Amino acid sequence: MTALYVGTTRIADHWAWDGARLPQIQDMQIIEGEIGRENVDAFDLEWIERGGEYAERLLINWGPGGRAWSQRAHVMQKAILEIRLQAEEPPFPGFSNFLSRISEIPRFPQAWTGSLEGVRGVYLLIAGNGDQYVGSATGVDGFMGRWRQYLLNGHGGNVRLREADHQDYEVAILEVASPDMSLGDILAREAFWKAKLGVRAHGLNAN
Repeated sequence: MTALYVGTTRIADHWAWDGARLPQIQDMQIIEGEIGRENVDAFDLEWIERGGEYAERLLINWGPGGRAWSQRAHVMQKAILEIRLQAEEPPFPGFSNFLSRISEIPRFPQAWTGSLEGVRGVYLLIAGNGDQYVGSATGVDGFMGRWRQYLLNGHGGNVRLREADHQDYEVAILEVASPDMSLGDILAREAFWKAKLGVRAHGLNAN
C-alpha cells in the first residue's frame, strides 16, 4: 500500500494470512536487511488473486489510524475514494497547458480535481464548430465548481449556450486569479478576455 494524500492510501496488492507465524525468517535478503533489529517477526502470506485487477488503482480512505500500517478491515471498513483507470495517474499539465472536455470531468485524477478546485479565474469553452465562450469561475470550488454546472445541463445558465445544441465543449484556462483578487477584479479580467477574443460579436457570449 502507498500513502498518497493525508488520510488516503493506494492499495498495491492484497494478501491473506492464516494466523500462523513462521518459526524463522528464511529469505537471505530479508535477513541481511534486518541484521541488528530485535523482535523481528515473519509471516507466511498468500497472494489473493481475486481483485488483482484493482492493484495500484484502488484509492481508499485510510481513516484516523494513519500511523498503523496494519488494520483489520472487518472491524473498520474503508471507504473507496477512487478507482483509477491507470495505476499511475498522468501529471497535471499546469494551468496554462490545460485542455480537456467537459465530459472528461468525472474521470479527472484526484490531484487534478484538487488543483482545479483550489483556484478561480477565467476560462474558455470551444464548441465543435470553433465558436468560443469566455466565462469566469468565482465560487468556492474554483474552476471545477463552475465546469460541473456545464456537465449537469450543458449550458451553465448562459443564454446562448442554452440556445445552442448541447455539445461536449473543450475547456481551457485563460487566466488564473491571484488569491487576493476580488470578485470584481475577476469579472473585469473576464470582460477583458471577452473583448480581446471578440466573443460577444463572433462567439457565444451574450454580454
